Amino acid sequence: MLQLSIKPHRTYLRANAGPQKLFVMLKMLPSTEAAGARPNVNLAVVMDTSGSMREPAPGADIRVIPAEPVVVDGKTYNGAFEGSTKLDVAMEAARKLIDSQSLQPDDTVALIQFEDESTVVARGQPGRDRAALAEGIESLTRYSGGTQMGKGLRNAEIVLREEEDAARKVLLLTDGLAVDEAECRAAAGALAELRAPIVALGVGEEYNEDLLTEICNLSLGRPYDLRDMTSLPQVFEAELGSTANQVISDVRVTLRTVHGVRLASAMRAYPSLADVDASREPLALGSIEAGDHTVFILEFDLPERPPLRARLAQLGTTYQVPAQQYRGEIAPRDLTVEFTDDEALAAQVDPEVMGYVQQRNVDNLVRQATEQAKHNPEQAGKTLQLARSMTQRLGNSGMTMAIGKAEEELRSTGTIAVGTSKTIKLGSRTQTMKVAGPEVTSGELPSEEEIRRVTGA
Repeated sequence: MLQLSIKPHRTYLRANAGPQKLFVMLKMLPSTEAAGARPNVNLAVVMDTSGSMREPAPGADIRVIPAEPVVVDGKTYNGAFEGSTKLDVAMEAARKLIDSQSLQPDDTVALIQFEDESTVVARGQPGRDRAALAEGIESLTRYSGGTQMGKGLRNAEIVLREEEDAARKVLLLTDGLAVDEAECRAAAGALAELRAPIVALGVGEEYNEDLLTEICNLSLGRPYDLRDMTSLPQVFEAELGSTANQVISDVRVTLRTVHGVRLASAMRAYPSLADVDASREPLALGSIEAGDHTVFILEFDLPERPPLRARLAQLGTTYQVPAQQYRGEIAPRDLTVEFTDDEALAAQVDPEVMGYVQQRNVDNLVRQATEQAKHNPEQAGKTLQLARSMTQRLGNSGMTMAIGKAEEELRSTGTIAVGTSKTIKLGSRTQTMKVAGPEVTSGELPSEEEIRRVTGA
């Protein structure tokens, strides 16, 4: 029920050339039978209801009215405004979610708020329990305080423990700095064990994008930067559809390497970027959606070898089809390459595999540049230029534009705006591209050595 292809970025490697890297693509696709088996959905919507959520919603029509300064939850406001607040938009998105035609009678939605404390304000099936869910949404206006996000995630863990065979997901919305980061990480780890990815949606300028990225990595979810909050209903609907498409779950790869071969890193490269814990045995790769391939990249360190054909590793795969209560297994497969003295053969690189590897490199370059901009704007500019050129060659126009904006800010002000930094750091993880293969040639994309030379890494 799960189709798997395995492809290295090189099938020929130089013999007697010292240690080398090998990138291996795992491409997975549910079979037609599995794709037709929609699981029940168990969704936890975790909403920040701290005082700052009463501020104007980014992207909404707002009219500012001068007024005397007012202090709310420790923040001073020098005027009033007419228009939608962040909480208003979040509540409207939640209303549309529970009315979505994509929800089925046996699906479950939980609504959880957090500030200084956290409460499960409603939980049920939208058809049978719609009134209770709607009442829970309206109750969100009663809460205000700080940002104890970890407490909200812990409540999500509790409600998602039920319905073992459901496709689980956490939709987390926040606009502030969590004061309990360690608890957030611990809760994300617990949610990962439940196979419940966190989709974290950051709003505004104050949230910690690095923390959101970390908890999404831990749970194999994805982070969003919402510059325009009016798109929230569409994001909720898309993530609901994505959850219903999680027809394969709990994918695990058991890796047996030969002496001297080491797994250095693992990542999901498409449909979004997420780091996989390479130290875990077996590798936990999460869920696979119907309708498109999911791509993972494994990075191996190889020792020097004489000319020969060599087996480097063996990969065995297990998975579940929740809707059919079926556990499947793919027979172990060998990963083999040939070490050769033929330099022409050793120079051949698979463009599809390298296209996904380079998207990881774009993410690394963006993160380097945002740090370099704090103390070395000139070097940051070079790093951004390289990242932008790579996105152009990969055909990722959205990231090309976003990085170009960061370059322009750096040239004109000597720094990158907080919002722009968040946009490119999270965008490099969510806006990854499907690589067709032949369009991207190895000669068009910089090597690992060239990247290190330009960035100073």
